This record gives sequence, structure tokens and C-alpha cells, in this order.
Amino acid sequence: MLARNRFSIAKLVNYFVASVYAVTILLPLYYVIVSSFKDNVEIFRRPLNWPESLNFGNYLEVQDRVNALKAIGTSFMITSGSLLLVLIVSILAAYGIARVASCFKNQWVSLISEAYFGLGFLIPVFSILVPVFLLAARTGMLYKPGYLILFYVASNLSLSILMLSSHMRGIPCELEEAAEMDGASRFQILWHIIIPLSRSGIVTVSVLNFIGIWNEYIFALILLDSRFRTIQVAIPLLKTIRKVDYGLISAGVLAALIPVYVVFILFQERVIQGMFSGGVKQ
Repeated sequence: MLARNRFSIAKLVNYFVASVYAVTILLPLYYVIVSSFKDNVEIFRRPLNWPESLNFGNYLEVQDRVNALKAIGTSFMITSGSLLLVLIVSILAAYGIARVASCFKNQWVSLISEAYFGLGFLIPVFSILVPVFLLAARTGMLYKPGYLILFYVASNLSLSILMLSSHMRGIPCELEEAAEMDGASRFQILWHIIIPLSRSGIVTVSVLNFIGIWNEYIFALILLDSRFRTIQVAIPLLKTIRKVDYGLISAGVLAALIPVYVVFILFQERVIQGMFSGGVKQ
């Protein structure tokens, strides 16, 4: 009886903590949503109340001021291009580190390679801001989206390779050896065995990279001009020196948040599974 009471109390505490955490997450989102349909007067008078009318004027003004649809399209183009290249390079590199080196008894090659990519976490992002800008200027790629895509690929490889290699390392080498005995090529083994068994890790890496690249601001601001303005760079332009329209800014922020929430909601189960699994449990 005592053990059952302790279990009930612990369960209530867990529900209470989870509820408080959910409120801290959902309340700011709710505030941004309702504020996007209000003007400053209504926001200050009734900050958490539902708007008197669903006025989409703020969204139309965001489009008129910063061409939000074009900015979202630019962000999607840069994010999807970067993500595709990151996945191609990181899958091939992780396969070489986790499978070729491990299954052929060259463990020291795997360890040295992982340590090399792990050094990428020791480099502060802001320390490479000036070199990245100077390299873009000298190569003639300044203000071109292709250069920003290459930068995003290079800056996200360390995390992607380490995460994918940890998933691929848990796949039994016997599966690969059996496929080789049946005449499968290295590419066929990668495509038909390794990638399907690593899809939780691939989805996790994809979502994390999507969120990180989509929300990146500093390098997008410096390396792109107004022709290729991303949504993150466009939102601060809604603020003027004379006036800060919080409803207008809320509409812009919500437009930038929607793709992130949609991606995370669609793949949240895979992300959680990829965080806690080794890559074989598919």
C-alpha cells in the first residue's frame, strides 16, 4: 500500500512538472499567435486575450514591407540545398568511419577520423566570421547563395558525421559480409542495408540541421544582399526607428516559425527514437 501511494505521488509530481514545462513552451507561442492579429493598443491592454477579430492586415503588411514569401522561398532553397549536401557527405563519411574501418579491423582509423571531426566542435562560430567573409570576397562568391550553402554544409558536418557514425556502428558486420558474399557492391550495401537501418539517425540529423540552418542569422546577414534575403534577416527590418509594431513583428515571427514546427511535428517520433537508439532498432 505504501509503495502504491509513493508511486501515485511520484506520478502526480511528474505530471505537474510536465504540465509546467508544457505551459512554458506553449504560452509564448500562444502570445505570438494572438498578437499577430492585434495592434499595439490591443496587445498592451489585453496581451493574452483572443483578438476581437481575425484581422490579417499584419500579414499583408509583412508581405508588402519585406516580401516575406520570397524570403521564405530563399530560406527554403538555401536550407534544402544545404541539407541535401550535408546528408550526402555525412552518410558517406559516416559509413567509411563506422563500417569500413570497424568491419575491417582498422579501429584506430575510425577513432582518429572521429576525433578529427570532433575537433569541429572546438571552433567558435564567431571566430571564423571574418575569414569566411574574406574568402567569399576573394573567390568572387560574396552575396551568392551558393557560397552560404557551402558554408552551412561545412559547419554542420561534424555533428552529422558523429551522430550517423554512432548509428551505423551498431549494425552487425555480418549483414555486410553476407551481402558481399552474395555479390553486392559497396554502393548496394550502403543503399539497401546501411541507410534503411540508419533512417532514425538520418531523420534526426535532418531535423536538427533543418532547424539550425533555417534559424541562422549572422552569416545570412553578412554573406547575402537584399536580393537573397532570408526570412530571419527580413524580420528585423519590420522594426523602424520611430515605431515598433509588435503585432507586425509577431506576424513575421510566426511566418518564420511555421516551417520549423511543421517539420518537428511530422518527424518528432523519429527524432526521439534517433536520440535514444543505436540505429538498428527499426
